[in-house]
Amino acid sequence: MACAFMKKNPAAAALPPRAEKPWLARADWAAGKIKSSADAALTVFFIMALAFCGIGGLCTFLVLPKELHQGHYKALVILTFPAVGVFFLLCALQQRRGQRRYGETSFVMTSVPGAPGGALEGSIQTGAPFRPEQGVHLQLSCIRRISGGKNTREDLLWQDEKFLKNEAVSAQSGHAVIPVFFQLPASQPECSAHGGVAIIWRLEAKAKMSGPDFNAVFDVPVFNVAGAAAAQAAEPDPTAALQMPIEEVRRDEHSKIQIRNAPGGREFFFPAARNPGMALGLTAFMLIWSAVVWFLIKMRAPLFFPIVFGLVDVFLVRGCLNLWFEQCRVIFHSRGVRAAKRWLIFGRTRSFDTGEVARFDSKVGFTVGQQLYHSVELVTRTEKKITVGTAIPSKPEADWLAQEMNRALGHSA
Repeated sequence: MACAFMKKNPAAAALPPRAEKPWLARADWAAGKIKSSADAALTVFFIMALAFCGIGGLCTFLVLPKELHQGHYKALVILTFPAVGVFFLLCALQQRRGQRRYGETSFVMTSVPGAPGGALEGSIQTGAPFRPEQGVHLQLSCIRRISGGKNTREDLLWQDEKFLKNEAVSAQSGHAVIPVFFQLPASQPECSAHGGVAIIWRLEAKAKMSGPDFNAVFDVPVFNVAGAAAAQAAEPDPTAALQMPIEEVRRDEHSKIQIRNAPGGREFFFPAARNPGMALGLTAFMLIWSAVVWFLIKMRAPLFFPIVFGLVDVFLVRGCLNLWFEQCRVIFHSRGVRAAKRWLIFGRTRSFDTGEVARFDSKVGFTVGQQLYHSVELVTRTEKKITVGTAIPSKPEADWLAQEMNRALGHSA
């Protein structure tokens, strides 16, 4: 079935002048065949490993013994340099193992470019065949990158994802082929670069494997093209039959959100600490930020800086407490819906008659790095919106939870 998805790439046919087609400035975009940028990370990892190991090694052998002999034990901090270097070296070796296993990986586009309001379509092709153990996770993101001086920040504007079955990956002439199809929202901007601000569309593919996991990243061309969006949007999704059922996605992603039958209805339970990896990461960042605030106060910095950094720290602490201790529970019964939230010993419960509730919707919640988390909200007949479930890492799961709640609401009615 995946084999039938492959189409001939028409990118080279009758291209207009370069000024009318900005994607022609990049040879890979013009050709419709984009190499994975994950392979380029290998060089970066090796350079960072050499830099940190080199500097750290010299300081360790030339400076550290002398400082320790004089009783300056704080100099042991020098050891962090070679430790970081070893970390980058391990990352480089892991990346190299992946290169050798999967070969050169490219995204071949069916038509160039993708257009907002249309679709991004094509296939990911590897240099060697493989069969994933738990399917393939595809993710498409629209990102605003802001560069200023030595700092670069990436803000997530939009994201969609799909989980494909194992059989979606087909073997053809000694390489693997993974079909790709995403509807592109008309409300998001096209690729651009103005000064220090750039809009990037990024396609990522991941698959869990024994040994090095499969991981590929592509910057793809998305531009407004007259007539292209309508033609692409009219195409049906050829990957629909290849997508994993949500039950398998929840099992493979180890979802901790529980759904069970309750007396007279159904219950959806969002336990505390249901995303421990994210909670640990944000907690570590919060502790570092708190240390910076303490340092500013200790050094008697101008009052403006402790206040601003302290306010940010308050939001970080609140976010950590929510991730570790917030519980959400939605119970459907014969008379309506009860939504409860609890933080340790504190809690709030709200009840709604069946006639008050119009529907349940999924919505974008918050982002951590490049991970987008979703929420489920209850919408009343007066269009008032109440969030009843948070921190859902998978958009398909969030959509499914909203659908199941709507179904439970119909049964209650």
